[in-house]
Amino acid sequence: MLGFRKYLSWIHAFTALICIRLAVVTLAAIASPQHPHSSLRLAPWAALMLISAAVFGSSWWTCIKARRSARALGLASSGIYLFVALIPSFFAHRFVAANTILVAMSVLGFVAFSKRLKINRAAKTEEVTAISGDFTSRHVNRIAQAVTFGLSMGAYLWWQGWLTAHHITALNSAWARLALTLVALLSITSIHEMGHAVVGSFCGMKLRAFFVGPFQWRIRDAKWEFEFKPKGLILADGETALIPGDGKLLPRQFLTMMSAGALANIFTGTLALILVVGLGVALPPQITGFMALFGAWSLGLAAANLLPFRTPQGYSDGAIVLQLLSGGAFAEFHLSIAHIGSSLVSSLRPRDFDIGSIRSAANGIAHGRQALLMWLYAFSHSIDAGNNQEADEVLAHAELVCLESASNIPAEFHTAFVFGNALIRRDPKATRFWWDRMQAKKPTRFNADYWRAQCALHWIEGNLEQARIAWEKSHQLAQQLPQAGAYDFSRYCCSLLERELEEAAAA
Repeated sequence: MLGFRKYLSWIHAFTALICIRLAVVTLAAIASPQHPHSSLRLAPWAALMLISAAVFGSSWWTCIKARRSARALGLASSGIYLFVALIPSFFAHRFVAANTILVAMSVLGFVAFSKRLKINRAAKTEEVTAISGDFTSRHVNRIAQAVTFGLSMGAYLWWQGWLTAHHITALNSAWARLALTLVALLSITSIHEMGHAVVGSFCGMKLRAFFVGPFQWRIRDAKWEFEFKPKGLILADGETALIPGDGKLLPRQFLTMMSAGALANIFTGTLALILVVGLGVALPPQITGFMALFGAWSLGLAAANLLPFRTPQGYSDGAIVLQLLSGGAFAEFHLSIAHIGSSLVSSLRPRDFDIGSIRSAANGIAHGRQALLMWLYAFSHSIDAGNNQEADEVLAHAELVCLESASNIPAEFHTAFVFGNALIRRDPKATRFWWDRMQAKKPTRFNADYWRAQCALHWIEGNLEQARIAWEKSHQLAQQLPQAGAYDFSRYCCSLLERELEEAAAA
């Protein structure tokens, strides 16, 4: 729900700018000598627009900053939407069809802001913290969303002016513009992600996930899954996950793949603007209007994406490109992740990982999710190589990074801590600590790793019957996975626990 509030807050920011624009136009009309008697009639409207702009702007700011006052301001903003939508009913005794959009925004706002939520201060801090050497800064991270919004807003206002200058009235309907906006955003995101996917396929990479707005396809446990998330319609985010099929990927190939998304947007956006603005190609007004908006937004969003910044979900393409060009710890991280990912489709196992590169990346990044991933993969390497002493050392590093990082570490990451503290350290108290920490995050993926962690917990605590039940579930799920290095390692971990259960039963 907190994420949905933030999505709505950007719509509030957009509404605040519209209110400011209406207020300025109204004040200009009041000051005009051509309408000396309009002051009394227009002054209340100008005041209402300024007050509304302040409320919507404050709602956006407090949501982004995770302030407690965000709830009250969000409810106030939702009330203003409803009030404005019902004005024609009171004064003109009719309901304007376009105001159904405002009613919908009001309902969504009341649903999103009606419940009191606990503000996670740790997650808030993670959003703006920069990691040394990642080519981002705390200040850029803070304003990245605002810059993206500003570029999008600038492109949209230019488009509105262009429509007026060319007397295109076919898109004056609020519903037509809303539909055109959604189609344009989804088209731009699709082209961006397809740029990554197509170039990646030419580099021998295989697609593992493809997100465009609310439409999300991903491979989980070797099976394609589709999920529809309605909130993706608002900002139309996208994501593409690719891995090298043979474990080999040159740095320049990875760099080319990462640059392809923004370059695809720049090319298609420039082409659209040349056709309808530069050459003035005669097309139906709906298509001409769409191409102008598509072109302007493509260039604006490509520029925003090339900015180096970090969000809780990861880095922008611009930041990753700079990291790859630098050749430092973060370049090691990205190339290691690509190499490790090939274990999902090849015979590469954790014991075959380039442990030197993984440790170099982990030590260079020091903290955060990226460092934690590297230490967890180093732990898998040690387990698969049968080096328990090294596994203990690596696990200690991973635990320290996890405890120092923000609270947005996924629940699934904790299964390794449960398994390691039981199998390597034989520590029931620590095993229970990490299990409870994982459960507090409410895990949603009950896969072989989850049941293996539960088996380890019950075994180390002496509950052999429950441990055997959990092991059977883990073993059954692991056996259903295809023949690949990562899944062979999962089956190997099951066999390690099976041996411990048999020895415990014999004792």
